[in-house]
Amino acid sequence: MIFPFLRSRAHEEAAALPDLIAHAEKAAKSVLTGDHRQRKPGSGEKFWQFREYMPGDRPQDIDWRQSARGDRIFVRQKEWQTAQTSLFWCASGPGMSYSSRTNIPPKRETALVLALSLSILMNRGGEVTGPLQASAQTGRTDLSLQKMGYALIETKPADLPSADIKIRRDANAVLCGDFLERPELIERSFTAIASQTENGIVFQVLDPAELTLPFSGNVIFAPPEHGDRHHIISVESVRSAYRKKIEDHLQSLRDICRKLQWPLILHTTDRPVRETLAAVWREFKPEGGLVA
Repeated sequence: MIFPFLRSRAHEEAAALPDLIAHAEKAAKSVLTGDHRQRKPGSGEKFWQFREYMPGDRPQDIDWRQSARGDRIFVRQKEWQTAQTSLFWCASGPGMSYSSRTNIPPKRETALVLALSLSILMNRGGEVTGPLQASAQTGRTDLSLQKMGYALIETKPADLPSADIKIRRDANAVLCGDFLERPELIERSFTAIASQTENGIVFQVLDPAELTLPFSGNVIFAPPEHGDRHHIISVESVRSAYRKKIEDHLQSLRDICRKLQWPLILHTTDRPVRETLAAVWREFKPEGGLVA
């Protein structure tokens, strides 16, 4: 059952989808018109870098010449973009509606614009995109982008992708959310996706206040829907402990993504989407398009 608050927000987002797509188009255009040459430590269309051999790696990926230089075995790691289909997921839980200031967008809106703008770039690079679900309809047209937008907006409220989701093995998984849930829940969700596809990328979208707790004095923290309210008489007294806790959580998320060999990109809602988008595009876009 969708909470009335979330149902109302979904209707508002659906009505605002043309504006969200317009913002995404603008961000994508700013990236495409700039200098976005790929930076590779390796050479060739698909080769990215050497990394140490891990259980589960294919023997044919071992680089024996590099391995012969020492006592460790290395494989040639491929580009993240080895598949020609990318499937998107955006968190839709109550916490994604948070914004600490009126002049910065909620996390949910930012996540949607990030997803849509990256989808536009992928489409321009020849890749097809769609929502992260077993029966996803993918495409690279304006209509398919609209359909994906509606699918992301109308999805059942969730803070994490379902561990039971079934997706195509040849697809990239693009996950956008705040990912502030318990690390063991995040790892379970991500590992379930990683068991089905080798390729994933995670965008963690946070309000800047969630990183620094910049408030002062008497503060009441209240959830957007039902839940306990927390009254802090002097927020300054808990700031150091809070910052330590959030940094520990961020490190846990980094460790999870590193274990899965998934890129993790942190984006704060006070920054333009185009900045993060350009950095990601430079890092992962192969020459001539997003797909290898």
